[in-house]
Parts: sequence; structure tokens; C-alpha cells
Amino acid sequence: MREFDTRYQRLCERGEAYKQWLDRIPRQQYALAYDGGHRWGHMTTNLVECINGVLKGARNLPVTALVKATFYRLNALFTRKRAEAEARISVGQLFSEYATQKILSNQRSAGNIQVNLFDRQNEVFEVREMPSGLEFAVNLRLQHCDCGEFQVDRIPCRHVFACCANQRLDWKQYVHEVYTMGEIRKVYKTRFRPLGNPTTWPVHQGPRLVPNPHLKRVAKGRPKKTRFLNEMDIRDLRGPRRCRLCGGEGHSRSRCPRRGETSASGSAPNS
Repeated sequence: MREFDTRYQRLCERGEAYKQWLDRIPRQQYALAYDGGHRWGHMTTNLVECINGVLKGARNLPVTALVKATFYRLNALFTRKRAEAEARISVGQLFSEYATQKILSNQRSAGNIQVNLFDRQNEVFEVREMPSGLEFAVNLRLQHCDCGEFQVDRIPCRHVFACCANQRLDWKQYVHEVYTMGEIRKVYKTRFRPLGNPTTWPVHQGPRLVPNPHLKRVAKGRPKKTRFLNEMDIRDLRGPRRCRLCGGEGHSRSRCPRRGETSASGSAPNS
């Protein structure tokens, strides 16, 4: 939250319009510090980009081809991820790659933290970062730290690692089970069945959807532009296109109706 407040103040310094626009959006919808830990440290846009990477190149396909591409690509993704989870479990890896990197980073930064006061019975600690002197309260029983990273990521932060090292506690008990390889394997345990021949599929008994013919895209010709032109659209602001053969408007030399007459006569008409 302290980091959020710092960035929020920087945005407010740019102008009142930025502040008003951002204040209209609830903080839990875009800030990890206020989402209550529901995103597990991942931004929603990051997850969307992962799916876009899987379906890259399939969005412009027809509907039937799009559904098939989605089905087979997700099948390949689940098969690969399931094999990777099995391989990591076989070598004794406990946590996912994201959690492992986060844990190693927090462990390295826990060396310059001093544990000053602690309540052994209630597992409440007071730590101080050196040399900045910032103090934080850590409650291991409630899994809470004033920095907020412990609640957001559900992974021990650097302050929790310092407390565990001071009291010789096992930090693995404070990593949420969702990061374990056993839970990762459950995510990809589903196996896809082949689609088979469409003639063998059961008959659909639900409502029949009829497309709106007025929304059908015209097959011939270029689509009409709906955006407003500006000074960057120099070509579009010049005016209508003129033919270099007959001088008429609305077509080019390759589509000129008098092109055949010009070729037969062997001489170009006057412009």
C-alpha cells in the first residue's frame, strides 16, 4: 500500500484530470494491494496475455476453424503442462516456478532485516529493515505483515523469512498449498476426448440461433472507414482518386473502362 500511495501521488502531480479518472475505478479492480489476495499476485492482464499466446494466429479464422484451433491448442498445452508437473514432482520439486523465484528473491533480501521484539506465544514480531530503519509488524499466526506482500502473494515475504530464521521455524508451512506441484498437477489433470466425426454427434435439442443478415459483412470491396480522419491521413484528405488514362474519378488505371480501347488504338487519350 505504501508503494501504491507513492505512485498515486506521482499521478496526482500530473493533473487533476488524471486523479478524477482513476478515482472513478475501484482500487480492488486494478491494484494488487487492495484486491484482498484474490489474484495471488498475478495481474489480470498477465493471464489474458498467456491465453493470447496460446491462441495466437487463430482469432482471424472462421468460426468452425477457430473452435477447432482452440480445442487442439489447449489440448496440447494441457498435455505439455501435465508432463512438466509430473517431471518436477519426480525430482522432488515442491513449489511452482513462480513461487520458487519469489521465495528465492525474498530469502536473499531477508539478510538485512533485524528482529527486535517478538511475542513467542502469539507469534507476533516486530522487524526493522536496515539501513532504512523502516519497521513492520509480523503476525505469523494470522499470516499478516504490514508490508502487504504476505497477504497478496500468500508466500512468505522477506520479513517473514527473517522471523522464521530468528525462531528457527519452517517457512514452508506459510506457503499456500495452491503453489504446490500437487495442486498444479490437479489443474492440468483433465484429459480431452477426440471430437470424432460430426455426423456421430448427438442432435442439438436447444434453441436455434439465426444470424442477423443486416450484420453480415460485405464480401466484395474494401470496408468503409468509420474513424475520423486527421492530419496523419494525408492520402485520404487529398480528395477522390483520378485515373491517369481517362482522367475520370473513382477508379484507377488498372480498372479503367477505357483501358481496352487505349490498348487497341495504341495511343493514349488526352487527359
